[in-house]
Amino acid sequence: MAPPRTREEQARALWRFASLFVFVLALGLTCLTIDDPGLAWDEPFSIGAGASYAAWLASPSLTAEGIARHWGVNHEHPPLAKLLMGLSQRLLPEGSPILASRLVTALMFALLVELVFKFTGSAFGGLAGLMAALSLLCMPRVFGHAHFAALDVPMALTWLLAVVAFARAVVLGTHASCALSGLCFGLALLTKINGVFLPLVFLGWGIGFHGKNAVKPLVWTLLLGPAVFVAGWPWLWHDLLARLRGYLLPTWRVPIPVLYFGRVYGDTFAPFHYPPVMTALTIPVGVLALVVLGAVRAVRRFRAEPLLALVAINAGLVIGAFMLPGLPKYDGVRLFLPAFPFLAVLAGTAGRRCWDYLLGHSRGRPWRPLFVTAAFFVSQAGAVWWVHPCELSYYNALVGGLWGANKLGMEVTYWHDVVNRDLFEWLNRRCPVGATVAFYPVGETVVFPPSGGRHMPNYYDTFYLNTPAPKRLVAVRLEHARHYDFVVINAREAMIRWHRNDTALRYLTQRKPLYEVRKQGVLLAAVYARE
Repeated sequence: MAPPRTREEQARALWRFASLFVFVLALGLTCLTIDDPGLAWDEPFSIGAGASYAAWLASPSLTAEGIARHWGVNHEHPPLAKLLMGLSQRLLPEGSPILASRLVTALMFALLVELVFKFTGSAFGGLAGLMAALSLLCMPRVFGHAHFAALDVPMALTWLLAVVAFARAVVLGTHASCALSGLCFGLALLTKINGVFLPLVFLGWGIGFHGKNAVKPLVWTLLLGPAVFVAGWPWLWHDLLARLRGYLLPTWRVPIPVLYFGRVYGDTFAPFHYPPVMTALTIPVGVLALVVLGAVRAVRRFRAEPLLALVAINAGLVIGAFMLPGLPKYDGVRLFLPAFPFLAVLAGTAGRRCWDYLLGHSRGRPWRPLFVTAAFFVSQAGAVWWVHPCELSYYNALVGGLWGANKLGMEVTYWHDVVNRDLFEWLNRRCPVGATVAFYPVGETVVFPPSGGRHMPNYYDTFYLNTPAPKRLVAVRLEHARHYDFVVINAREAMIRWHRNDTALRYLTQRKPLYEVRKQGVLLAAVYARE
C-alpha cells in the first residue's frame, strides 16, 4: 500500500491538474468557436504565405530565384507563425486552409494561457497563476484574436516566452539556460517586428536588478537571438543588408485610418493616449480593477520584488512604445496585444491578495473565498459570451459597453470579422442563382479587384459563398463593381469616411438592411439590396 501523500504533494498534484485544466479549457473553447468569426482582414496574407513557405520546405531551393519565389510572399513580416500555418495546411489537406491555419493560432493561445499560469504560479503562487490564466481568458479581445490566422497572438506568446526564458537564465546562469534565452528571443524576432523592443526589457531589468549577474545571459541572448532570426528566415539569406533594411525601415506602407472619440485619424497621427485608453476600455471592469490593484502594488514594491517589476516593465513598455509619435495606432488593441498577458499576471497577483483577505475575514465560512472567486470569473466571462462572435467589438462598462462606445464615436468594428458565418448563411440561402454580392470595406486579399476586366476568384467565392449548394454566387469589391445585386457593408466608419465612399456611407446611414449583424443594439455589418 502506497504511503499517504503529504500536503505538499497534494498541492503539487492539484496545481498540475489546474495547469492541464486551463490549457484544455483555452484550447477547447477556441476550437469549438473557431469558425464563428468571419475572415479577418489580414488572414489571407498569413494563409497564402504559409502555404508558400511550406511548399519550399517540401522542395527546398537555395537559389536566389527559389528563395524569392517562395519566401518573397508577404516578406514584410517574419515567417514563424505563417510557416506553422502552412505546415498545418499540409497536415490537414482535405480541410479548409482557413480552418487549418486558425487551429495553429488556437493552439498558440492555449500555450499562452498555460505559460501565463506556469510563470505566475512559479513566481507568485499557484492560486495567482490560476487567476492570471482565467483573467486572460476573460479578456474578450484577446479571446477574439485567438480565432484568427494572424500574427498577434503568436507574438504575445513568443514575447512572454522570451521574457520568461531570460529571467530564468539570469537566475540559473548556466550555458544551457542562456542559450535557451537566446533561442526564445530569436523566435520572438521571427514572429513579428514587435520583438525588436525586447532588448530594452532585457537590458533595463537585467542590469537594473541583477547587475553583473545579468551580463552573461545578456551576451548570449543578444548575440544568439539575431543569429536565430537570420537563420530562420530564408528571405534574408540573399542580399541580407538590403532586405534587413527594408524590413526594419520600410519606405512605404498603407495608411490605416482609425475612429477615436468621433474623429478619424491617420494611423500614425492618432493621439498618444490611444493605447492606454483603449486598453482600459476593452478589459472587463472586474478584471481591470484587479489589473489596477496589481499595478499599484508593482509600483510600490518595484525594487523589493524583481519579478513583479519585470511584469510591470513589460506591460508598460509594450503599451508605452505605441504612445510614441510616428508609431501606428489603429485596430483597437491588436498592435499592443503582447501587453495583455502581463496585465493578466498583475490581475492574478491582486486576485491572490483578495483571496487571502476574504479568507482572513471568513472564519467559519471557508467556502466564501471560493464562492466569491467563482462568481467573479463567471461574471467576467459573461463579457465574452455577451459579445461573441464579435469579441473585437467589445467595450466595457466604463463607457456603457458597445452601445456607449458607439455614442462616444469609438470604432465599433475594424477587421471585417463581423461579416461572419451567420451572414454568409443568409446570403447562401436568400441570394438567387448567379447573383453578385459587393463588399465594402474589405481586405485587398480577401476579395481581389478585377484583373484585365475579368473577375478574380477569391476567398469569399471559394470558402464562404456557394455553401452548401453551389449557386454561382460571386463576390466583388464595391469600389470596382459595375454590376451587383446585393451589397454587404462592414460598419468600419473610419475607412468609409477616410476614402470618402459616399455610396457605402449612404447604404450604412440611410438604407434599411435586409439582414444585419448587431450587438448591444449597435449595427456592425449589414446586407442591402442594390439601390
